[in-house]
Amino acid sequence: MSRVRTVMGDVDTDQLGVMFAHEHLLMTGGWPVLHEPDYRLDDLPAAATELRAAAAHGLSAVVEMTPLGFGRSPRGLAQLARETGVAIIATTGFHKVEYYDDLHWLHRYSADQISRLLIEEITVGMDEYGLVGPYADRTDARAGVIKIGTRYHRLGRSIGKLIEAVGMAHQETGAPVATHNDKGTCGHEVLDALVAAGVQERHVVLGHIDHNADPGAARRAGRPRCVPRLRPARPDQVRAGQRLGGAAGRGRRARRRRPAAAGLRDLARRSYWRSLGGGPGLDYLLRVFAPRMRAEGHADLVDAALTVNPARAFALR
Repeated sequence: MSRVRTVMGDVDTDQLGVMFAHEHLLMTGGWPVLHEPDYRLDDLPAAATELRAAAAHGLSAVVEMTPLGFGRSPRGLAQLARETGVAIIATTGFHKVEYYDDLHWLHRYSADQISRLLIEEITVGMDEYGLVGPYADRTDARAGVIKIGTRYHRLGRSIGKLIEAVGMAHQETGAPVATHNDKGTCGHEVLDALVAAGVQERHVVLGHIDHNADPGAARRAGRPRCVPRLRPARPDQVRAGQRLGGAAGRGRRARRRRPAAAGLRDLARRSYWRSLGGGPGLDYLLRVFAPRMRAEGHADLVDAALTVNPARAFALR
């Protein structure tokens, strides 16, 4: 039986149900938060309210994609899981390198040293403070995904070493790898690098590929066994007709040409949460978007993108 690793322990994939494949529930520090206050998600009660609202429409699991250096709070994520009953898969690894200053240890440690830190986060427990040092405050909550980020049209400084470390951590732990691809660029480049580092394509989830308007780029990045993650955004018809429908395809020939969407989401701003006075809210996908897709005859795509594919994509090897 396949399993995913949540902050409360391992769970069989057939128990997951509806999953949001990319969310941010707690993001309390780091470069982006300091430079853009709208990214500061430090209100645990508000996060719980958002999760409960989505759970009322069927949500049962969330992949929380906040990596090292952004104030993810493993203890806070475990508390949210206990309070709401929603399974939370947490993340270790890195966003794009420009978010980490020149003195950060990721620029100075070897690939082997970095891989050991990632492995401990997955097998022992995540550090409450994101390994900023000098001591680790190890929690019982373990990470279930390794993240790696690339810049717009380039991989970025130190990325080769980080990808090597991610590859070693994946091979030892079996944790899947998720990417951040700025504006949908560098998808096939980072995938090639990850495969060369020992990560199997079917354990890679490519992020933000649908932000690239070039359909050829999506096809090059989304080879048959890796999985892109899409994000619905208004107008919904654009995502429904051109992105989600195009990514899933129909029939054997279409499946060879087009990757299957591994899920939807990414509301990483205070202004997106109804509990903080914004919108559309964490429940929007299940409250509005998914019902519209079903009404337009795309129930199979909804089930694939929200249930079947994410459970497969985020399973441990």
